[in-house]
Formats: sequence, structure tokens, C-alpha cells
Amino acid sequence: MHSAWFQSLSWQLARRYRRTRHSNAFIRFISASSTLGIGLGVAVMILALSVMNGFEQALKDRLLAVIPHIELQSVDGQILDWPMKLDRMAEHPAVTAAAPYIKSNGILRQGQQVKGAAVRGVLLAEEQGITDFSRYLHAGTLDALPDDSIILGRGLAEALQLDVGDQVQLMLPQFNPDGRLARSQTVVLTVSAIIQVGGQLDYQQAWVAMPALASWLLMPADSVHGFAFQLNDLFAAPRVAQQLGSWSHDYVYLQDWMRTQGHLYQDIQMVRSIVYLVLALVIAVACFNIVATLVMAVREKESDIAILLTMGLAPGAVIRTFMWLGWLNGLIGTSVGALTGWLLSRYIEPLFYLFSRLSGKSFLDPSIYFIDFVPSVFLWRDLIWTVSIALSLSLVATLYPAWRASRVQPARVLGQK
Repeated sequence: MHSAWFQSLSWQLARRYRRTRHSNAFIRFISASSTLGIGLGVAVMILALSVMNGFEQALKDRLLAVIPHIELQSVDGQILDWPMKLDRMAEHPAVTAAAPYIKSNGILRQGQQVKGAAVRGVLLAEEQGITDFSRYLHAGTLDALPDDSIILGRGLAEALQLDVGDQVQLMLPQFNPDGRLARSQTVVLTVSAIIQVGGQLDYQQAWVAMPALASWLLMPADSVHGFAFQLNDLFAAPRVAQQLGSWSHDYVYLQDWMRTQGHLYQDIQMVRSIVYLVLALVIAVACFNIVATLVMAVREKESDIAILLTMGLAPGAVIRTFMWLGWLNGLIGTSVGALTGWLLSRYIEPLFYLFSRLSGKSFLDPSIYFIDFVPSVFLWRDLIWTVSIALSLSLVATLYPAWRASRVQPARVLGQK
């Protein structure tokens, strides 16, 4: 069937008309601009969607690998007899890891350098099921977390000019039972490891042993502030958080990553939708330049069309001829754009790195964003959807001019010659 198409008279006429240089230079310009516009739109859309896929994947692999999917935090400040309660919640089928935590705000001091930090007390073995420390270990070891040790984010370590083995002062508030500040507790800790995840987390977070932090905060034995959970389906976090909250015998705040970090994911989805819409409109405008090209081509080829109709060519064959003629622009532009977009999506990361090195600038500040590079994940479905849209719009753009060509009146046209 395909070979019959390419051997048909309509296809042969379309190829001949395309190879024949138009006498009107403006028609050539419009034809070339439509092909270029379609190719550019397709290439940029494939690249943009690949970059959006890359940011979404980086969010899952980096940020969500070091923050809990769900946290249940006590309303009263403490959860007593936590081991039995945590074991029961860990039996939920959606939970892959569970760990207790204690957290407090503190001040880190090294010489004249002072930085505020969110201090999190953890049991290292359980916490490694929640936070993938080993994947983002910058320096030091994670074999153990003694009471006199601390793990820092790289941003904090650099701000305080600390390295593994250095000592740092940690000042923590101690409160009376009525919630009023009683005094501060100062301890000297040794940096055992430095974690580099990216973004603000590196500049805010510090981890210490949970029993040690409990003693510094004068908390009762077997008490924690809350539980952290990791799930097998991160998008089920809001639903599972409600279920775990209903299992709890304590009053707890329900926090899931969609509430704390979901704005990043929603921003990515919003930008993806806007990019898709805008670039689809760009492709549509380029495709409808085909209308102008074909209308002028029909006017220029009126004599040829009239002679062909007089010789018995069916109007349907004329329609197919000019549909092929216009669709070739879309086909060529789409093919070139798809290949260019695929190549750019494959090599945008090294190209961005090279451009950053040559310019001497970092366009993604790692202190703000959780990555300092442009990620890209190419998906074949994006290419298929983009190519389908471009080819469909190109085909639709040929319908009216092709119909006009079939309505040429041979007697009127040839009578004027």
C-alpha cells in the first residue's frame, strides 16, 4: 500500500512541484520558514520535555531520597513508649522503612563562625532506611554515630570551615515543663561525616545520635518527637499518612512530602504543561504557514492544474497532490526537528557543563536548587506525541489550499491565457 502511494501520480506531481523552483521568491521564503519553524518547535519541545523529566527524576532520586515521605509528629511534644507503637505502624503494607526521631533547633559555633541548624536526633541503623546517607556521603564514614559525633550538610561544614575530625560547639535550648526557656545546653561534638545532597538541606541540617539529643534536651526515657516513614509508592503519601495517623494512639501532626516539598513537583508539572502548550502553538503557527505557501502555489500553478483537469485528472488526485506538497514541508521539518531534539536531549548535560565552565558562571546555584546541573531524561513517548502533533497539524493545514486547487475552473483559467 505504501509503495502504491509513492508510485501514484499525485506523489510524483508533488515531488516535481517541490523540486521545481518557484518563480516567486516570497513563496520560497514562506515555504522554508514553515519547514524551519516546525523543525525548531519540535526540537525545542522534545528538549524541554526531556529536561522537565530530568528535573522530576532528580527530585525523586536526590531530594526524596534524604527526606521522609511521611512524618507523624507529636502534638504534645513527646511520644512515650515509642518502640511498640513504631513496630505496629511499620507493619503497614505501604511502609518500607520506619524510624523514630527527635529534632530541635540549635546553633553551631566554630571559632568566630556561628550558624543556625536544624538538629535531628536519629538511630543511624534505622535512619539509613529513611535517609540514603551512603549515596550522598561527601567525606567521612557512616559506620556508627557515637554520642559525641555529628553529621553535617556540606553547606554548613563549608560555612563553618569544618572538615571530618574537627570539633564544633552545639548550643541547644532547654525548656521548662510549661514550655518556657530554662537555659541552653552546650556540647562539643566531632564531625564524623559530611553529606552533600544539594539545595538548602546542605545548609540547614545536622544529625546527631538520638539518645544523646534526648539527654541534652532533658527528655524522658523511651520518648521521641515523632516517626518518619518511607513508602513503596511516594505518591500515596497523603493517603497513607491519614491511615497511619488513625493508627496512632497519640495526637500527631500529619506531614507528607507533598506538603513540605510538593511545591517543587507541582512547579515542574506546571512548567511542563505551559511549555507543552506554548511550543504546540509555535508548531501550529509554523504549520499554518503551509496554508499561505500552498495558496500562493495553487495560484501560481493554476494553468498546470487546469491542463491536468482537462486531460481527465480527477479532482481528488489534485487534492492529494497539494496535500502531499504541503505535508512534505511538515514531514521534513518534523524529521529534522525530532533528530535534533533527540541529540540535544542526549547531550544537554555535558553541553551545559561545558558552557558553565567556559563562562565561569554557575547558572543553577546549588545553595538554592537541589542540583547544579541540567538533568535530561529522554522518553520515547514524548517524541511520539510531539511528532504526531506536528504531522497532524501539518496535514490539517494542507486541506483548504488542496480543496481550492481542485476547484480551479479550466475554461476560465485557460481562456485567460
